[in-house]
Amino acid sequence: MSGWCPRPAWVWVAGFAACMAADAALHRWVLLPVFVMGFYGGVVIVELVTYPLLGWWRARLAPHGLRTWYLVGFGGLWAGPAAVLASLSPWWLGWRWVEVLPLQVTGALMLIPLVGVGAWAMGSMGWARLLLAPALFPPGAEAENGVPRRLVVEGPYRYARHPLYGTDLGVILSAALLTSNQALVILAGIYLVTLGMQIYLEERELEVRFGEVYTRYRRAVPRFVPRLRPVNQDEIHDARSKRRRG
Repeated sequence: MSGWCPRPAWVWVAGFAACMAADAALHRWVLLPVFVMGFYGGVVIVELVTYPLLGWWRARLAPHGLRTWYLVGFGGLWAGPAAVLASLSPWWLGWRWVEVLPLQVTGALMLIPLVGVGAWAMGSMGWARLLLAPALFPPGAEAENGVPRRLVVEGPYRYARHPLYGTDLGVILSAALLTSNQALVILAGIYLVTLGMQIYLEERELEVRFGEVYTRYRRAVPRFVPRLRPVNQDEIHDARSKRRRG
């Protein structure tokens, strides 16, 4: 897979592994809920201010290139809220219910494969697309500010259109069950509400960018519930191959 970019995926998986190992040594859930709250709290902020204000961001940041977006979008919009939410952890870490072993086991059994699928999706998406960079640049160019113009139909994206969003929600909920933390349940609810807006705006943008290619992809691949068999990439990217098969 030419789009495979494992570095952010490895960092993400390492974050979960390190937090769980540290919490096991502490004999209490501290770092894992802080990691999940900080990471996904920052993601919610980025989603709320990116696609709804896409024209505004393009006018101000696109002329300055990708590095400017990385610094502003993820150095400020993501890292800032993540740090704030983490710093408030002494307050919200106390929002817990009495630990129920079956719920914790369920959370652990869910979390491990979900993190694996999330890492697979991150690696397939690639670093620049993972950071929403192509969205900043108007469609029409073969390479938009150094980011190749290409619809990703690789890895888990051959089974579902939004595997990363689905696994993100599952990760938050499974971490909530594992750590018995009510604050993560609230975060999951906020993420779910945000997701409805994000998916609508993102799919509208993809329709504009990729036209018939994205239309074929949308018709062939479900949003969340995966296909039993992966979609044929050639049929998505090349209408002629589909005609020949017909």
